[in-house]
Amino acid sequence: MESYLKFFFREFQYPEEAAFALLNAYRRIEKSSEAAEIFGNQILLYNENNLNDYNAALDLMDKVAELSGAHRYEVHLLLFIFLSQHTRQLYAEKRISYDIFYDSMSDLKWKLFECHNIYGIWGSFVAWWFNRFFNLTRFALGRLQFETAEFTGTYSKNGFTLNPKDTVINIHIPSSGPLKREDCHASYQKAAEFYKDIFVDKPVAFMCSSWLLYPKHKEFLPQGSNILTFMEDFDIIESSVDEKGSCLWRIFGTTETSDIEKLPQRTSLQRAYIDWLRKGNVCGGGLGVFFI
Repeated sequence: MESYLKFFFREFQYPEEAAFALLNAYRRIEKSSEAAEIFGNQILLYNENNLNDYNAALDLMDKVAELSGAHRYEVHLLLFIFLSQHTRQLYAEKRISYDIFYDSMSDLKWKLFECHNIYGIWGSFVAWWFNRFFNLTRFALGRLQFETAEFTGTYSKNGFTLNPKDTVINIHIPSSGPLKREDCHASYQKAAEFYKDIFVDKPVAFMCSSWLLYPKHKEFLPQGSNILTFMEDFDIIESSVDEKGSCLWRIFGTTETSDIEKLPQRTSLQRAYIDWLRKGNVCGGGLGVFFI
């Protein structure tokens, strides 16, 4: 199993420091027979297509962490890295390309970086998020990630209408780098092709609920902002404010956001947000829709 771990780190170009930390965490698990048995049993369940409760599996990973002395965030990520070995087989059986596998499994790395930036630990603090990649109901297609969902409102454009319970393609935006228009549009086209059998004789409907679609961004983000160009693709049909600032960690890379003056100002986005917050404003989010 250790050989697969090393292979995965090379394949997905993990930083040496991360690979070293995760390899050591795995070796700690192996040193505890009880921890190793619990850990291995969850992998076995997945390999037999019988891992049905990922939350329960993560609860068991907390037990593995306790028994082994590895950090729970390390153990959580290690579990899904090992599950990916069988995921490859599932992709091959369904004739889904390696490129899609690679983009989808790369989400483990994006979450690895988030965890290290915020907590200083090479692992994942949001491993509950991974399950749909591993039961093959969420896919990364280039820059963006997609999954089917039920629409809950109504929306009409150019003679086409979405009603409650209609199928839409829900968009997720991983923290994998700049959100360039050309990359997003390439992803939309890949998704339209990937899901074309669901939308016979009608346009592909896309939906996104995100802090990136906060309508007031138009009031304070600088011209040329990738976020503003991303927003242009959508009709934003709902919006909300976030009085608690729960989305700010995504912008500043820290959960300690109560003192505005201590927040980093390394990027134009951070500087624009600090100016916005200093004026007594808050962050928020929006729900956007469009057809292809």
